[in-house]
Amino acid sequence: MSRPARIGIACVALAALAGSARLIEPVAAAKATVGIAYLPTSECARMAALGYRELAADLYWFKAVQYYGGYRLDQNDIELFSHLADLITDLDPQFTGAYRLSAIVITEDIGNFPEAKRLMEKGLLNNPDDYWLTFEMGFLHYLGGRDYAEAEKYFRVAASLPNNDGSRAARFAADAASKGGNIEASIVLWRELAESSDNQYLRELAERYIRRLEEQRAAGGGGA
Repeated sequence: MSRPARIGIACVALAALAGSARLIEPVAAAKATVGIAYLPTSECARMAALGYRELAADLYWFKAVQYYGGYRLDQNDIELFSHLADLITDLDPQFTGAYRLSAIVITEDIGNFPEAKRLMEKGLLNNPDDYWLTFEMGFLHYLGGRDYAEAEKYFRVAASLPNNDGSRAARFAADAASKGGNIEASIVLWRELAESSDNQYLRELAERYIRRLEEQRAAGGGGA
């Protein structure tokens, strides 16, 4: 296909997507509660994209940011946000930032931890080796779900992935184990950090936590 033809198709796709995305704008202007029907289904959006799905996802993400901004300014509700997040990540399953930031909004602003968890599970299914998605899934359980056992699990996995952010995930895994009552596991994790790190501050930090946890264990506060 010639370059002018590809440009023409791209223009048609953008026009179609822009028309669909404008359906969000009356929501913000009217401050009204609207149904999911105001947005296209993922299947329709994929058809309208005409092969430019990543471009379509970027456009809808821009609209999602505008929509969230309107909510923060008390100009509209946020009822459509979860559907927007699904639509964006259906168009571009590798759009990892959309999963992570949308999960925060869904948990903190909408108060729907199960929905945020579902979205992140979808992200990990499509991007199983992504460090930040795995780490944020641990953080979601740590703060949003207060499920420290699940948080520990995801932090441990994150710490084992390529391109991990130094010792951050390992430290959170050790802390989550402690908060979940698994004192022995926490001691082991902190000891591994102390023995493997070249950072003196981190080694000293780990040793302090180990002493504190051993005292807690001796006082009868240990877990399984």
